[in-house]
Amino acid sequence: MKSTSCFTITMLLLLAMMIPRPLSASTNSLVDINSADFSALMQVHGMTAVWARRILRFRPYSAKSALVQRGIVSREEYARIADQIIAHRVHRP
Repeated sequence: MKSTSCFTITMLLLLAMMIPRPLSASTNSLVDINSADFSALMQVHGMTAVWARRILRFRPYSAKSALVQRGIVSREEYARIADQIIAHRVHRP
């Protein structure tokens, strides 16, 4: 009986570790796609080096949704990173 309960507890703990957890705003601040450097963009969960280079190349953006509108990333890719990025307005003289 003891080994069965230990097995059950172990399995429950393993299953609990597999449940995806939302990213906490306090531990992961928004990354500004208009001012972040390559390494900052790479800190975005789900970001790839190709996307980061494209974001840098085609700046500035009037809104973060411009990444999809301008064909920088696909809608699916955007859905993965949208809650972690922001596009602050760029003020030009």
